[in-house]
Amino acid sequence: MDAATDDPAIPAPARSTPAEYRKLWSIGAVFALLAGFVMLLAIYRSQHLYHTLSEDIQLRAKMAAQIAAQQISADLNTRFADLFYISNALLPLNTGTHLPAVETLEQVQIIRALHPGVVAIQILNARGNHLLWSTTTKSTRPKAAPADFTPLPGHPHRRIGPPYLDSGTHAWMVPLVYVAPGDQGGHTFSVRSLVDLASLEPLTIPSTFPLRVLGVHDAPLFTVRRGHFIPLTGPLRVVAAKDQVRVAVPGYPWMVEAHWSSALVERVWWHKEKTHLPLAIGFILGILIFGASILRMLVREMHLHDQQHILTTQATHDFLTDLPNREGLRRIFDQALARSDRQERLLAVGFLDIDDFKPINDTYGHAVGDDLLKEVAHRLQDAVRRTDTVARLGGDEFVLLLEGLRDMDALDQILSRLQAVLARPFNIKGDTVSIRASLGLTLYPFDEGDADLLLRHADQAMYAAKACAGRAGESWVQFYHPDLCSISMGDEVLRQDFLQALSTGAVTLCYQPLVALATDRVVGLEALTRWRREDREISPGQFLSALGVRERQALGRFVLQTGLRQLAQWRGMGLDLFLGINVTPEELGQPGFVDTVLSMLTHYPGIPPESLVLEVMEIGEILEQVVALEHLQRLRSAGIKIALDDVGGAYASLLRLKNLPIDEIKIDQGFIRELSNNPQDLVFVESLVNLGLGMDVIITVEGVETEAHIALLREMAVHYLQGYAISRPLEADMVADFVQTFVLGAGDADTPLLALYQHLGWVHTAEESATSHGFYEHAGLAACPVTTWLRTHASDLPEVETLLAEHEVVHALGQEILQMRQSGTREELHRLLGQLHGHSHRFQEGLGRAVKTMRASAGATALSPDSDPQHPE
Repeated sequence: MDAATDDPAIPAPARSTPAEYRKLWSIGAVFALLAGFVMLLAIYRSQHLYHTLSEDIQLRAKMAAQIAAQQISADLNTRFADLFYISNALLPLNTGTHLPAVETLEQVQIIRALHPGVVAIQILNARGNHLLWSTTTKSTRPKAAPADFTPLPGHPHRRIGPPYLDSGTHAWMVPLVYVAPGDQGGHTFSVRSLVDLASLEPLTIPSTFPLRVLGVHDAPLFTVRRGHFIPLTGPLRVVAAKDQVRVAVPGYPWMVEAHWSSALVERVWWHKEKTHLPLAIGFILGILIFGASILRMLVREMHLHDQQHILTTQATHDFLTDLPNREGLRRIFDQALARSDRQERLLAVGFLDIDDFKPINDTYGHAVGDDLLKEVAHRLQDAVRRTDTVARLGGDEFVLLLEGLRDMDALDQILSRLQAVLARPFNIKGDTVSIRASLGLTLYPFDEGDADLLLRHADQAMYAAKACAGRAGESWVQFYHPDLCSISMGDEVLRQDFLQALSTGAVTLCYQPLVALATDRVVGLEALTRWRREDREISPGQFLSALGVRERQALGRFVLQTGLRQLAQWRGMGLDLFLGINVTPEELGQPGFVDTVLSMLTHYPGIPPESLVLEVMEIGEILEQVVALEHLQRLRSAGIKIALDDVGGAYASLLRLKNLPIDEIKIDQGFIRELSNNPQDLVFVESLVNLGLGMDVIITVEGVETEAHIALLREMAVHYLQGYAISRPLEADMVADFVQTFVLGAGDADTPLLALYQHLGWVHTAEESATSHGFYEHAGLAACPVTTWLRTHASDLPEVETLLAEHEVVHALGQEILQMRQSGTREELHRLLGQLHGHSHRFQEGLGRAVKTMRASAGATALSPDSDPQHPE
C-alpha cells in the first residue's frame, strides 16, 4: 500500500469519499424534510381552519333560516285561525246559473261582523274548478276557481295561494282559503281571506344572511330585507348549493333559503389566517436558509479539501495509477532513508519493469495497455505492506520502497506475494493474458548512497534480471552487487556490441517518406535506426530497451548528426524536405541537449531550423520534468519544430497535450493498421483528428498501409501520411529518386472505411441539428455510400440483411429528426437522438464484425495483399 499519505513531507489529504457526499446530502435532506413537515403542518392547520369556518357559517345560516321559517309559520297560523266552515245552509241555492245578489243577506253580514278576517264567501261546483257564487262578485256569470292553490300538509280543507298584486289596494296579498264540500246540489263552500304581506310580523333574526321564500317546485315567492317580506321583481339569482341552506316552513309548502357570498368563507379565513401565515413562512424560510448556510459551508469545505487533494496529487502522483510519481518518490525516499537509519532496519529499493509490454499495446491498443498498468499497480499495492511504497516513474516502470525489514526472510515473504500477484493472468478484452516482470533490488545500508544512486543501482540490477536466461523461479529478481556497477543493460555483450557497431558503421539510418495530401508529393522524412548484427537487421524496438543511459545518449547524437548531414546533401540537390528525428526523455533531460542541437545546426547553414522536426516520445515522463519542458520551449523559440509521437498511445498525452509546446501530432499507427478489419474503430481516429484540429497543429497519420487508408484519409482533414502504402523505409541513396518521382494515388474508394466515414458525417450533423437547430439536409438511404457498398459485397458479408435493416433504421431516425426539429419539443428530439445513437452504434459494431469475418474468410485461401506480418519500424 502507498505510504505517501502518512508522510508529513507529502501533504496529500484524501479526496472526499462517496460516504462524505452521502452524509452531506443526508443533512440537506433532513433540513428539506423539516421545512416540508412545517409547511405541511401549516397547510393542514389552514385547511382545518377553512373547513371549521365554512361549517360555522353554514350552521349560523341554517339557524337563521329555521327561525324565519318558524316565525312565518306562526304568523300564518294566526291568520288561518279566522277561516272556518260556518254552515252549508248559509244561502238558498238553486240550480240556475244566474244567482241573486246576496250582498245584503243577513247571514253574510253576521259572518263578516263576527269574523272580520273573512274576505269572501263563495260557492263552487263539486269539482271546485268553477266559481258559482261569491259575495264579492259583481257579475252573476260563473268564473273559474283558482287552480294554483296548494293544499297544506295535514289540513285537507286548507289551501294557500301564491302572492299576487291586488289592483285595488296596490298591495301584495297571499290568499288563504278554507274549503269544505257541501251536500246540497253537489256544491262546495269556500271561505277566503287575503293576507297583506306588509301586515305580517317582521322577522326577528340577524341580517347576516340574505333570505328568500320559495314555493312549490322551488318557485321564488319573496325575499326578506330587514325582517320584512319584499316581492321578487327581477330574475332569481342563482346560488351554488354549497353556499346555501334551505329549511321547510312548518305546516306550509314553502322553503326558507338562507345563502351567502362564495367569497365570504375566504374573507373570514384570510382575516384569521393572515396573522399566522407570515409566522409560518418565516419559520420555513428560516429552516431553509439555515440549512442552505450549513450545506454551503460544508460544500465549500469539501471543495477546498478536494482542491487541495487535486493540487497535491497533480504535483506528486501519477495520473494513470494514482501512485507517487518521480517527484512524489523523491519526497518519500529521503524520509525512508532517515527512518531506516533511525530504526536500524533494512530498506529494499526495487526497480520493476514489465517484460514485452509494447506488444500488448500494439495488439490491444494503448487504452487496454493503460488498464493493464492500472491493474498491475493495484496488485502491487495489495502485495506490499502498509508501510511500503509503490511508485510509477513512467511507462511500465515501477519503484518499490520496502521499509522496516528485520532480515531477508521478511523480504522473501514480500517477494513471494509480488510474484504470486503478477503471475495471475489478466483479462484483456475477453482474452487471458499472462505477463512477466523483471525486478532489480538493492539493500540499504549495505549499499550506501543517496536516493539517486540507489535507484541507479536498482535499475542496473533490473536490466541484469531481464537478461537472465530461463526466467524461472527466483530468476525474475536480481540483487545489485559491485560487479554490476558497469552494467546498465540486460546483456553486457549486447551493450559492447552496440557501442562497437556505432563506431564501425553497423548502425545506420533509413528514411521513411511523409506525403502531403495538399500536393500528393513527398515533403519530409523520418529517420529510423537500423542495426545490422550477425547478418540480421534489428529495429530499435528489439534493442533500445536493453541500452543504458550512456548508450542511448550516444545513439541520439549519432542519429542527429547523421540525419542533419544527409538532409544537407538532399537540400543541396534542390529537395525541399524536412527531417523528423526521435527524441527520448533522457535526452531532453540532459542539461546541454539544446545547446548540442543548436550547435550541430550551425554546421549546416543550408538547413533552416524549421526543417528539423524533433519527435518527442514518452510524454508522461516529459510532463513531470521541468527541465525537459524548458528545453522544448527553447527549441521552438529557435524555430525548430516539435512533434508529439504516438498520440493516443499514452493516457497522459491525451489528457495534457495543452501543456506542451508542440507544432505537430503523429497519430499512433496502431489506430490505423486495424481499421480495415475493424471499421467501427473509425470513431477513435476521427476523435484524434478533431483533437489535433482543435489544437491548430499539423496532423500526421502513421501506419498508412493500404489503398483503403489513403482514400479514407483524403476525406479527413489531415496533413501528412506515412506508412507502407507509400513506401517502406528507404536507404539514403534511394531517397532522391523516390522523392522526385513519387505521386500519391487516389486510393481504393470501394471500402467500408470511406463509406462509413461519409455515413457518419451526416449522422453527426443530424445529432448537432437535434440540439442546435443548425442547417441539416438529410442524406437519402439510397444515396448513402454505405448502402451501395453493402449491396455490392452482399454475397461476401454475413447477415447482410440485418445490416441493411439497421442502416435503414438509422436513416429513418435522421429523417424523423429533420421533420420534428421545427415543431417538436426538446424532450422528443432528445429521445430520437438517443435512439439514433443506439442504432448507429449497433450498426457500426455489426459492420465491423461482418467485415472482419469477410476478411478472415478471404485470408483462409490466400494472404491478403494489403497486410504485412512484420512492421520493423
